[in-house]
Amino acid sequence: MVFNTHFARAEDYDLCQSQVDEYQNNGHILLRNVIPESEVAELRTAVLRTHEALKSEEEDFQKAFRITQNLWEINDTVRAHVLSKRYAGIAAKLLGCRDVRIYHDLTFFKEGLGKGKATPWHQDGHYWPLDTEGCITLWVPLIDCPVDMGPMSFVSGSHLNKDAEHLPISDESDEYIRNLVEKENLTVAPAQHMNAGDATFHSCWTYHAAASNTTERTRIAFAIAYYDADAKVPLQPPTNGRRAANLARWFPGAVPGGPAATEKNPAVLFPHD
Repeated sequence: MVFNTHFARAEDYDLCQSQVDEYQNNGHILLRNVIPESEVAELRTAVLRTHEALKSEEEDFQKAFRITQNLWEINDTVRAHVLSKRYAGIAAKLLGCRDVRIYHDLTFFKEGLGKGKATPWHQDGHYWPLDTEGCITLWVPLIDCPVDMGPMSFVSGSHLNKDAEHLPISDESDEYIRNLVEKENLTVAPAQHMNAGDATFHSCWTYHAAASNTTERTRIAFAIAYYDADAKVPLQPPTNGRRAANLARWFPGAVPGGPAATEKNPAVLFPHD
């Protein structure tokens, strides 16, 4: 499936080898000005409108954040960003693969005045139903995001293990990972101020969390999840209910052992593949 849009967002991001090395060593990286300042307001408006259109499908994760998913399927502006070669090029370089496919996009709205509670420590890999280590998420605030608004913290190097794979995001996953950090003396990279359009990239295996939002504004963030374009669906059945649900929802018609490539998962850099 190929989409053609009139938006010019194919310019490469100037990513150096030291940044690639940083990501591959740590499992996360913060990059500045991933979405050019001139494009942030348009995307923010599109995301807010589309989130509202999908309100009936909104999920609230323990009052920590509210999400809607696959906005790109119904809004042209969001689609242009999700299928941007600029962002996908970063993801592919960080992963070290020839191309990436779209898993899904999603909003992350965290209410202000402390109503948006802390996001527990967790590994996204619990939810990913793919047979690949090549999984990565771009997370971008669409308004300036100071530390007290709840940008993410990461445990550096934690993408190299799957110790918390069995746990969904929960108080239990939070306690489990906090204990691992203390017991194994792991390095926590604290949250940093992010301007609108800055982005973090993290592996689906990297432990991450976010503090509560104590500002007066709702944190408005958007994410795009990518994976290695050559990834396959596991031969074995999904090991938990969320993986099974995600396999059915995001990979309709995919077969065990076959390519993870459906009409919902377009390749971005080489879209005719």
